[in-house]
Amino acid sequence: MAAQRPCNGGSWPDLPSELLGLVLLRLPSHGDRVRLRAVCRPWRSSARLERKLLPPPLPWLFLPDGAFLTLPDGAAHRRLAIPGDVAHLVPTGSGLLLAHNDGMFSLMNPSSSATTPLPDLAAVFHGEIKCKYPDTAFQLGQRRITPIIKAVVSEHFIAFYFNSSKVIITSGQPHTVVKWSPPDSSYILDIALFQGKLYCLTFDIKNCQEELYILEVRDEEPMVSDVKCIHSTPRDVGDEDEAWFNPHSTDRYTFHRYLVADGDRLLMVARWINLNLPPMLPRDSSIKRTRRFDVFEAVDLSSEHGRWIKVDTLMGHSLFVSESCSESLTAGAEEDCIYFMNDGITNRIPKDPLSDSGVYNMRDGMVAPLMPETAVTEHLAAHDGPWFSTWLFPTET
Repeated sequence: MAAQRPCNGGSWPDLPSELLGLVLLRLPSHGDRVRLRAVCRPWRSSARLERKLLPPPLPWLFLPDGAFLTLPDGAAHRRLAIPGDVAHLVPTGSGLLLAHNDGMFSLMNPSSSATTPLPDLAAVFHGEIKCKYPDTAFQLGQRRITPIIKAVVSEHFIAFYFNSSKVIITSGQPHTVVKWSPPDSSYILDIALFQGKLYCLTFDIKNCQEELYILEVRDEEPMVSDVKCIHSTPRDVGDEDEAWFNPHSTDRYTFHRYLVADGDRLLMVARWINLNLPPMLPRDSSIKRTRRFDVFEAVDLSSEHGRWIKVDTLMGHSLFVSESCSESLTAGAEEDCIYFMNDGITNRIPKDPLSDSGVYNMRDGMVAPLMPETAVTEHLAAHDGPWFSTWLFPTET
């Protein structure tokens, strides 16, 4: 019998770039993609070539102690090296805005922990925020509450909204400040960047209706050049502050709303939260339970007849919503699903930062766990700390 000839196949480092791209497409986790690139230099070069063809990686779930969990496995990873002099922390999508005790600001890249000083922001927030902690900042247990609820970063400006009462927009070098507030009877629910404009969702207490303001910021000079407002109350959504009562049911609900840019659509996501407490919980528990979501699209925004229409599909996309950071993903996550987490300072259970989190399926109305039960029981109790949980959306580097 003739001797068997050795295999002449190439080695693993010689894997064609196209095949490596197919492997990367099946790795929705940012960490897994980073580990693949680290195997060898040829793979790192090939991965760089394929990077533009990949969908964005799944987000990280930032935990109160600065560590983060990855989806979908729920694995806990390193704590971010947040400097000890940080008084407040605000997510910006792919980064973290840090407010330091001395009044200075910096931007952290969660992937590398590198920070970039933002010296001009100190003047922007002069008189708006007191950074020294803990003497002049609020505390809830150990959590640090910042008046900056959300930060939105565009190519031309950065927008912040404060305590549901005002939007601060900074543009240019050196930074110049523009401030905008809704009418006296309204307060801010959320802001979002959509097609180059800043959108602000408010609630009018007097008329019990949502209002969508369109703030167009000029490039030439830092000013709000055009403000339009859509007065419309989507069906099935109740008052923000008052619990919604159904006379035929013992359930009581309140609502959270989020603005999310989803491709060429601007969506308002309404979250129904049941205020009833299970009998086994103490009456002073602040736990709430999300029951369902309704999604509305803003249409005819360029005309005087803008309105909301209810939609039943996310077109195969997925949404990740939270008070401080919401995004849409086109691939990698469960299609037509809304990923949500514990929201708001009154919803804190110290040993369970995911007490009201999950994945809501738009197709069947069911809520599934956000991550495996083993991840919750084994990891989360050890990650209590001063920050609030939020989504982080790492970028490919």
